[in-house]
Amino acid sequence: MAVTCAGCGRSSERLLKCSRCQSREYCGSECQKNDWPTHKSLCERQNYILKVNLHPRHITNPRISRTLSCPAASTFAKLHTALIVAFGWSNTHLYDFSIYDQDIEQGRENRLSGPQPIYKITDPASEEDTFQMPSMPPSKDSSRMKLFQVLDNATTRSKAFTYEYDFGDGWEHVIKCNGRAPTTDHFICLDGEGHGCAEDVGGWHGWLGLREAYDAPNPNRDQKERRKWFERFASNGDPEGLRGDLKWRWDKENINRILAEHRTSRPNRQQPVLPNVLLLSLGKVEWFDEMYGPLLSQLRSKATVIERTHISSVMEALSTGVNSYAAVVITDATILQPEMEAVRSKVVDYARNGGTLLISFSFSSFATPPLAKRFFKDTLGVDWSFGDYQRSTFQLNTHPQTTLYRRGSGSEATAYDEMKEEFSMKALHLEDVAENDRVYIAPYGSRQTPAAFSKYGEGYLGYIGDVNTEVEVGPLLLRMCGV
Repeated sequence: MAVTCAGCGRSSERLLKCSRCQSREYCGSECQKNDWPTHKSLCERQNYILKVNLHPRHITNPRISRTLSCPAASTFAKLHTALIVAFGWSNTHLYDFSIYDQDIEQGRENRLSGPQPIYKITDPASEEDTFQMPSMPPSKDSSRMKLFQVLDNATTRSKAFTYEYDFGDGWEHVIKCNGRAPTTDHFICLDGEGHGCAEDVGGWHGWLGLREAYDAPNPNRDQKERRKWFERFASNGDPEGLRGDLKWRWDKENINRILAEHRTSRPNRQQPVLPNVLLLSLGKVEWFDEMYGPLLSQLRSKATVIERTHISSVMEALSTGVNSYAAVVITDATILQPEMEAVRSKVVDYARNGGTLLISFSFSSFATPPLAKRFFKDTLGVDWSFGDYQRSTFQLNTHPQTTLYRRGSGSEATAYDEMKEEFSMKALHLEDVAENDRVYIAPYGSRQTPAAFSKYGEGYLGYIGDVNTEVEVGPLLLRMCGV
């Protein structure tokens, strides 16, 4: 069937497609060159469809695989993040990609066999303490290398490559390009098979042993211990286990929800630019948006609210620099869990280097006093601890040396205009807070406060212990966020 050349308008059955976007066709290079000024702004590389198999030689019935539609201009660092999400890893180990000039679609038999890569793609930050042997293949920066530089390269095009996660367990993912897909601004999971592997289970041998433990009709003591570990203690475990069909279960919808958090945003230049506020909702529950709807609406009237719910997207968001957000808000107590140590370290760095870190929303309702005290003292390095849980009437601390009063833009005298001078709040109070850091003070001599705001390194640290989403909390939250 004849097709029209986008350059000259002539019809022909033998036209050449634009190699980059595959959406326009031309008689030849001259027509493409003449059309380029018009086509340039619309020409975007199509996504790659990557089929990823985890240890295809060893893990079968079910396999553990995911098929992703991947933006061609994404970096290998972003592909790493997408694979962490798609396979359910906890992102607590190092990684690299190995690029080959020959096919290895079944992966290597073991680490000492198989072809050598022509180069590796790594995270330079992870190589600081790694000694580079002369015989090792050269490495490239995963934050700079883009997918099309490998997948469209004449030497490596159509060849499988590997992604290794956790150099101890050695999880080898074999990646093969199966075609192209329409351009998108984020990774999308198209298909998959198999429950994700357990972190730190001991490699593929350990994973098969764990599956055998669940298949055993009369599990022995060791198998019972393995089950207990996976259901209760593994950093990415599953409390329902792997019995029967559960070993086949995976959640495509949830994977795509998290991948969408990593989308590359394109600013709408017709809208006024508002400051960004980042919500860290690592344990988000179904009722969160409804319960905190009025408070979120107030916040969205003054800021662009960015919410992240998965450790991978949280770590990525916290890596963009202090000036990216007016404030970062911890919305629940999941950050206190052991597997969130990297996130805790990130938020401390963010605040100490000049950011505003707030603890609010449902944190006070679900944080246990021992974990909260450890978070305040050991992680944040402050003397705060939980006090009484009750409703009290407090007065706004208007002393001119109060931290929240002194911090702000414009006229400091009007900084508190929209905040209630006195109101009743049901809250989990803090004690051991310095007087000038108490936003509200008790009229009867109590040293506890439902809201605190303190200078913290070059930045600020705030806490709101409200548990009933009082309407008066809105102006307080906005003030702490600096919006």
